[in-house]
Amino acid sequence: MAQTFLVTFLLVAVAVVSSTPHPSAAIRIPFFPCIPGLPKTPFFPCYDPAPAPPLKEVTECWTPLMKMMPCTGFLTNASVTEPSSACCTGFNSIADDGGTICFCHVGNGDVAKLLPAPMNSTRMFSLPVFCDFNLRLEAFAHCNPEKNGVPPITPPSTGPSSSSAP
Repeated sequence: MAQTFLVTFLLVAVAVVSSTPHPSAAIRIPFFPCIPGLPKTPFFPCYDPAPAPPLKEVTECWTPLMKMMPCTGFLTNASVTEPSSACCTGFNSIADDGGTICFCHVGNGDVAKLLPAPMNSTRMFSLPVFCDFNLRLEAFAHCNPEKNGVPPITPPSTGPSSSSAP
C-alpha cells in the first residue's frame, strides 16, 4: 500500500511539473518560498523571496487620505452600491504615492473622522475588491503607533502665518 501511494504521488508530481508552463526549457525548482528561521533541506527545495521595497517616509496622512473623498458616498450611503472610478483611483493612489502607512488609518477606522456621516466598515474593507487593488499585508505590519509612529490625520501646516501688517 505504501509503495502504491509513493508511485501515485510521484506520477502526480511529474504530471504537475510537466503541465506547468515555463518561460524556458528548464524546470524551475523550487516552487515554494523558504520559511524564515528554518534550515533549507534538499527534500523540500525553496527560494528566498525578493525583499519588499522600503516604505517612503510619510510625515502626514491628510493628503493621501483626502484622495479617498470621492468614496464618501459609497462608504456612508447604503443606496450607493459600488464605488465610483474616481474613488478607486484615489484609493489606489495612496499606495502609488508611497503612503501605504496611511492605510493604518483605514484599518483602525480613523478615516471615519474625515467623513460627514458614519462609515460602513464592511464597505471600507471591500474597497480593495471593488477597486481591483492588491492590498498587501505589509501595509499593516507597521501600524504599531508606539513602535513606528503612524503619521497623524491632520492637515499639513501651510507655513507661518503673518498676522502683523507692514
